[in-house]
Amino acid sequence: MSKLTWKYVKPLKDNESVEGFEALNDVQLPKDITDCIKQNNGGRPDKKVFDTDVSEGRVMKSLLSFNKDDLETVYDAIDVLKNERKSLVPIASDPSGNYICYNLIHKDIVFWLHETNITEKVSDSFTTFLNGLYVE
Repeated sequence: MSKLTWKYVKPLKDNESVEGFEALNDVQLPKDITDCIKQNNGGRPDKKVFDTDVSEGRVMKSLLSFNKDDLETVYDAIDVLKNERKSLVPIASDPSGNYICYNLIHKDIVFWLHETNITEKVSDSFTTFLNGLYVE
């Protein structure tokens, strides 16, 4: 795995934050996602550019926070997506209000565009997504 350096990490206020979110929303996230969140909650990686199956040079801003009172939380993001795409669980954001999500149906990582409500496939797993991040 390529080593990422994370900045602005917000430690989880509760060791069960991720499990509480999963229980509340009746979802099960893969271990690579939950491990990353527990270590880097709300953090921003030093490598942040990624490609999708149809576009290049997309930018990840930060992981969403699993602390309910932080600024950009997974709770706010999932509320947006519940009306649009119930099968997506937001994991990270870009600078423009789009989300990098785990797709519960296909079990892969997709990029959700808020203006069009379409998704672009990013990778088969979160680990593959993180390994594919690069500096422009």
